[in-house]
Amino acid sequence: MIVEIQRNVSDRKNSQIMDFSRSANEERAAVVLSNMTIAEGAEVEELLLPSIATVAKPSTLGFLNAHGVNLCWENADIARNFASLDFLLRDGIGVRLCCEKMGWPSGANLNGTDFIPRILSHRRGSVTLLGTQAPWLDDAATKLSDSGLDIVATHHGFEDVEFYVRKVIETRPDTVLLAMGMPKQERVAALIKQQADWPVLIICGGAILDWIAERFDRAPAFFRNNHLEWLYRLMREPKRLFRRYVIGNPLLLQRIPALARAVSLRGLKPKLLK
Repeated sequence: MIVEIQRNVSDRKNSQIMDFSRSANEERAAVVLSNMTIAEGAEVEELLLPSIATVAKPSTLGFLNAHGVNLCWENADIARNFASLDFLLRDGIGVRLCCEKMGWPSGANLNGTDFIPRILSHRRGSVTLLGTQAPWLDDAATKLSDSGLDIVATHHGFEDVEFYVRKVIETRPDTVLLAMGMPKQERVAALIKQQADWPVLIICGGAILDWIAERFDRAPAFFRNNHLEWLYRLMREPKRLFRRYVIGNPLLLQRIPALARAVSLRGLKPKLLK
């Protein structure tokens, strides 16, 4: 079963979410970090998957990596959207270092590239795909359809956010897979959740449709096993990812002490699975 550590922490988080625009940078980013669900070990992941696959109300799921923490530090609206996610999962070594500094268990690394296909295989049903562009959107839709999913709608990721809300309300899928990148997809997810009146699961998947369509190559095992997949991606796309990794990763390391102080002052803790 899922056990939330210190239930009263949720009440404090809710009050801070309403006050993000007046919170210090480290405070709002700390609240987002404490919204994570930490899964410890492969056997615990198997407890998480059924919980995600059987949501009984409109629910949102996303992944928090170093880039996401930096975005939340810098922008109150982005932080609010991340803090409102029902399932926020750790993705990458940067957030693992945050957890360790705060005295939290870091749990399993649940990156979207590997974990989202597992969610879809557990949940099944109808799916709307929103993000990336042709031909990769079409290729991803074909592969997911071949796996047994009912793809009811697709659209590229370059419309305004209201367009996607209308699209989902019209198609009423069991699952929405957003592949627009941060922070747009988290904004879209929050708006869909507000308006949906059926138990839809809304997944913020970043480049997941590109990965499914094999637009990009996965890093070799050496990079993945040594937590260096980010380096492989940087070597493949230096212009696009320079700011995120070369500037963003050291920036997060500088910010971790302030994040740890904010967590300690407010007694914030993540949700743990047991």
